[in-house]
Formats: sequence, C-alpha cells, structure tokens
Amino acid sequence: MRYDEKLDLYLKKKTHLYQNFDVVRREVGLGLKKGVLYYLSSLVNEVAITNLLEGIKVAWSASTMEKTLFNGSVLKKTNQEEILDDFFSGNAILLLENLKSAMVIDVRSYPSRAISEPTSEQTIRGSRDGFTESINTNVGLIRRRIKDTHLMIETFNVSKKSAISVAVCYLSDQADLGIVEDLKKKIQEIDVNSLVMSDRALEEIIFKQRFSPFPLVRYTERPDVASINLMNGKILLICDTSASVIITPTTFIDHTKHVEEFRQSPLIGSFTRLLRSIAVLLSFLLLPLWLALVKTDGFHNGLEIEVTLQNSHLLVVQIFVAELIFELLRIASIHTPSQLTSAVGLIAAIVLSQVSLDLGLFLPEIILMCAISAICGFATPSYELSMANKVMKLILILFVAVGGKVGFLIGITLLYIYLSCLKTWDMPYLYPFCPLDTKKALDLFSRSSAKKRKNL
Repeated sequence: MRYDEKLDLYLKKKTHLYQNFDVVRREVGLGLKKGVLYYLSSLVNEVAITNLLEGIKVAWSASTMEKTLFNGSVLKKTNQEEILDDFFSGNAILLLENLKSAMVIDVRSYPSRAISEPTSEQTIRGSRDGFTESINTNVGLIRRRIKDTHLMIETFNVSKKSAISVAVCYLSDQADLGIVEDLKKKIQEIDVNSLVMSDRALEEIIFKQRFSPFPLVRYTERPDVASINLMNGKILLICDTSASVIITPTTFIDHTKHVEEFRQSPLIGSFTRLLRSIAVLLSFLLLPLWLALVKTDGFHNGLEIEVTLQNSHLLVVQIFVAELIFELLRIASIHTPSQLTSAVGLIAAIVLSQVSLDLGLFLPEIILMCAISAICGFATPSYELSMANKVMKLILILFVAVGGKVGFLIGITLLYIYLSCLKTWDMPYLYPFCPLDTKKALDLFSRSSAKKRKNL
C-alpha cells in the first residue's frame, strides 16, 4: 500500500506547492518503498532536515520510525486541518508507505534577531539580555533564571488562519491557580481569524479594556523583571512574534516600579522610587493644580499673571495647544530615524519654544509647567500608564476650566472612585491603598533590603 495519496493531494492544494517558492515536497524512498516529505524551507533548520533524511534511511518501518528519527518531537496525526496548521508552523510532514496517518516532525527554526538589550527598560547595572520575537528563546531566558520544579509553561494555538503560539507561564506554588484556569479558559475560547498584533490583541480580547485608559496588564522586555514577577506569584503571557511579555494581575503601583531601583543600594533605591512616585503623580496633577491656583484670587499676583474671566479660558486653550504640540513631538520622535532625533529636539527647543514665547503666543509659565509635566511623564516606568495619565490630565484641566478649585476637587474625587472600583481579576487596582495595607503601601516609597525580600 502506498502512502495516503488523498492527504498528499490535500497538502499540494492547500500549500500551493507550485506557487510558493519555499514549499518543498521531496519524495523519499528505500528501494521500492515510497514516501513524501513536506516542509517550509523558510521556517526549518537545514541541519534538522538532513538528520531527518538520514533517519528515514536508517529505519523505514513506520512502527520504528518514531524511535529512530534524529529529531525531538515526532507525532502521528490524521486530522487534515491540524496537519496543515503544523506545516505552516514550520514542522515537517512525512507520509510513509503502509501508514494512513502523517508524521509531524519538529524541525522548526524561526528567523529572529539576536538577543539584545531592551530599549524601553534600560538600566545602568545588571543583565543586558532582552526578549526577542521567538517564543522558544523567551522561554529559555526565563528557564535560565528560574530552575524550579513548580515552573509551568503551557502553550496554546490561537486564531484560525495563522495560528499564533501563546504560552501561559506561572509557578504552581505561588500563583493563584483559579486565575490561571480562568486565563487558560479565556485563551481557549478566543475565536478570531488572525492574531498578527499578538500580545496587544490578546490583551484586548481577554481583559476587555474597552474605553478604560488605565492599563490592566504590564508589559516588560526584560527576562529578570518577568522572572521576579513570577516568583512573586504573577502570571506571564508569552506570545510568539512579540518581544514583550504580559504580566498579570497588576495594580497601579506595579506600573510605577523599575528594575533600576533594585540595582542600587537600599537608600539610593528608596530615594529613586520616592522621586519616581512623585513624578508619576505630578505628570497628571501638576498642570490642573497650577491652573486651579492661578484662577484663585490673590495667587496670580505672585506669578505675575492677570487672570480675568475672559483670559482664564485663554489659559486653558494655550495649555491644550501646548500639550498637543508636546504630544506631536513625541509621535514625531517615534517615526523619526535615530540619526535625526537630535535635530527634532533642537527644532522643538529653539523654534517652537523660544519663537512662540517671543511672539507672545504662549505664556512662559505655561511652557514651563507643560515641560515639567512632560518630563514627569517620561519618568513614569510604564509607557501605558504614562499615556493614561496624559488623558486624565486633560480631563482634569477641563474640570478646572469649568469649575476652578471645586472642579479640580470633583475631578480628583471621581478619578479616585473610578480607580477604586477598577479591578484586575479580583485584585483592586489601587491595592495596597484601597483597601489599605500599610506594610505594602510603605513599599511604594521605600525599597526593602535584600534580607527582607524572599525573591531577589
């Protein structure tokens, strides 16, 4: 009996054998026995393919093929769609004589860049390796740091047309297993055609953030940060094709911490953490608070600003325009080649700032406050939190423009109520401040020494 010719025709058709240059179909044989091998030349390891062909010659019998092939994973499958998904994932498909099923052999070698230092979470001291777009590489970087029998890494294939591998990583003795099971269930229930945007699309589907600007998960490009969060009971979502790892569950406080604090002495680390926490608060409170005080009688004289009912609205307009200009500069710096970023900064500092002041388009105080607020936003460790704070800052400015000091207090109160009601899984977003946990709350302003921490 020859190999399954129906499956052979199915693979020829679905892989578009004669149109795609990287689809390879090789006939293999030993004497009069026939077989056929399918693989993608762009996603396989050529050395593994050579070893595979040698293994086929050594043992032709299908009953012993699994034991004698010089490869890692060898599985028998009959479902055509599953076989096709495995093929496009980079596995080799082997059809043998006297075997009605296909043998799926792992020979994958995905193209990826070399491990390099993360650009968004840089540190003066410590490791320089960062996550890449390969899920196997990322798992290896975590395995290198955590050699624990309780470390669990379960993978799932998400999307129909282009299956993306998603790994759920956790420590079974530290993580909340209820959250783990809910998370795995949500991943298995995902029904989408593609997940090209990988981690970001996965976050939107699982957590259903909708119109909330505040991030419900934390992203990291550092294996050491991911590992320490694992040791503290967090759960990781590792998506193939993404150089960032999702950490959940997280709180507002988790987004204000940075690895640099733990690379310094406890005193310096505590000072850095305190300064960074103040910067996070000032990033969205400074401008609204300053505007509320300026609109108060008696305070504006000290700032040499004559505020009337007419020009108070003009202040709000100037603030909004200045904030939009700063935001446009940020967007421009992202899309500008690295060789030209210094030129963009020079234009922003000289042309936009100085010229606009000389022409009287903006008050000097507004430029100063917007600049300080922007610097505090850049000091926020989490990019997602900094963008959320920017949105909250503009909303608070609108409250101040309408109601002055009262509007500011109303805006702050509504913001606190909203954040108090926000949860990630069952964890309050403002924990440990709401509900209050004094010991954990003090950790925001000071870094404990190595002797008091279990996980280093």
